Amino acid sequence: MKTLASRPPHLARFISASELGEYAYCRRAWWLRAVKGTGSELQSERFRDGYAAHWRHGWTILVARALVVLALALVLVALALLAWMPR
Repeated sequence: MKTLASRPPHLARFISASELGEYAYCRRAWWLRAVKGTGSELQSERFRDGYAAHWRHGWTILVARALVVLALALVLVALALLAWMPR
């Protein structure tokens, strides 16, 4: 991640929403990371954990959507069978 000092001059004035959140949570931690360029020792571990959580959530959403499609297909098959059956 780039520090404020290493950003090009035209981007130096922009602060991201995550930086605002970090500043609101702990001004000193924001200053150490953004100005001094030091980071938390747990930052990479937290990133891995967050990445894994988002990956699992993505797969959960994908499976849920596949189940919706399967349910709709089964309803259509059931309706087709009801229409085809003799009365």
